[in-house]
Amino acid sequence: MLNGSHKKNNSSYLSLKTLYEENITVKSIAQELEFCHENDEAMDIRKALERKNFDIMAVQDQGEIIGYIERQELGEGTISKYLKYFSPRELVSDSTPLIQLLRIFKNKTRVFVLENNSIKKLITHADLQKPPIRMLIFGYITLLEMRLSDIILHRFGDGNWHSMISEDRLEKANELYRRRIDKNEDINIIECLQISDKFDIIHKDQEMRRFFQIPSKSKGRKDANAIRKLRDKISHANELGLDMSWMEIIEVVECCGHLLEISESYQYER
Repeated sequence: MLNGSHKKNNSSYLSLKTLYEENITVKSIAQELEFCHENDEAMDIRKALERKNFDIMAVQDQGEIIGYIERQELGEGTISKYLKYFSPRELVSDSTPLIQLLRIFKNKTRVFVLENNSIKKLITHADLQKPPIRMLIFGYITLLEMRLSDIILHRFGDGNWHSMISEDRLEKANELYRRRIDKNEDINIIECLQISDKFDIIHKDQEMRRFFQIPSKSKGRKDANAIRKLRDKISHANELGLDMSWMEIIEVVECCGHLLEISESYQYER
């Protein structure tokens, strides 16, 4: 029963992981670049950028975007005086998975998008608020929850973990379990635990801490709290990047990815 259930869950997990890691690309959040021309007056373009609250604009020559200018640098003269050419480090392909883009944004505030050998689009921090990014982050955390549930069920069965969470948390899980059973849902009680409960169980078991390479209970709780906090912010449609910086958010996503990668080596037949 357990092995069959695991195969079903693993197949579902791998399908979702492929979706999040390969099929959602930067194309889903990139915005079209607005452009000016080399001979345009720089001060006119600066005023236009200020009206639109844009920091940069592309520069076009003979129908091709050849570089860009930054608003804060514009002064007297024509745009050609302030033209910057694209660096390979500023470019990503439009087929780049979003999960990779997040890692790129750990040290950047913008990237230009290469589409069919032409640079036509831009991604900034503002674009990280868009639904595909929020879906990606929430989905990644959900994938981790799925793996934790599966591993806890295999290691502890249906009940040996009860003493590892508070009575209040256990009762809330039981209440949710009863409601879902009444709806004829095929589920086990572990799936009714909150993600913080699942982390508590993992942290209180020495073998599990060692398996997930968690150096201490305190470090494990810190990471778990950050994951839960980020998941809750997305669930409640709160704006990202405020009380958690984008650097912190990306580090949480990287933490999820690290735990997911470790979880895939778990041996269910032992």
